[in-house]
Amino acid sequence: MDSILRSTNFARVLAIILAVILWLFVTGDKITRTTPSRKVWQDVPLRVENLDQDYVITDIPTSVDLTLEGLPDDFEDLTIHELDAYVDLTGKEPGTHLVRVQGRPPRGLNLVMLEPEQVRVSIEVYHSDDFPVEVEFLGEPAEGWELADWVIDPESLFIGAPESIFEQVDTIILYVDLTGMRSVERINLTPLVFDEDGNPVTGLVIDPLEVAVRLVLERIPEQVVEEEVEEEKEAEAETESGN
Repeated sequence: MDSILRSTNFARVLAIILAVILWLFVTGDKITRTTPSRKVWQDVPLRVENLDQDYVITDIPTSVDLTLEGLPDDFEDLTIHELDAYVDLTGKEPGTHLVRVQGRPPRGLNLVMLEPEQVRVSIEVYHSDDFPVEVEFLGEPAEGWELADWVIDPESLFIGAPESIFEQVDTIILYVDLTGMRSVERINLTPLVFDEDGNPVTGLVIDPLEVAVRLVLERIPEQVVEEEVEEEKEAEAETESGN
């Protein structure tokens, strides 16, 4: 056995075997790196291009799946933020449209497929206007106090929304709870928007989101007189007890 291991022929055969193994390893790695592969990216954000400035999207899928092809090195360090999927809404009017999804692959990669290939997009006219703020008071001030004056700022709010929602807007109400208040109070409150049936309306752009309220409360005159009389009685009682 030792003689076989020491023989020149065995050494040559072993060298050839090792060389073949090394060649296969290097060649295999080279083939892997030079052979294109495909990768599917899921939930790629779907964006919109060329939407008329007077319109707004009310319904559209938020993402699509995207299949790319390229060399392994081109996929290294690639993130979903570098992928681009979009719909082109050039010339699209209000309504629901079936629109082709498009994409732009990163450099060095090819776009193979988008799933779905088409999406439904709903478009509406965007409306906006200023609406006055109505104030409704709740509760009662502290005993012996009453509301003398109040000021809100601003007195109207900007409302914006798609047409189907904007048409529901009827009133903007600011509810002010006076419970336990006295003297001068300053508070910031969030107004609520209602339709003509008194139901809340959501999905609006409201600016500003809060209204500043300044409340001036004064002592009730009758209460002041009663307290003065009571104080005089207490003073007289103290004087008499002192004598």
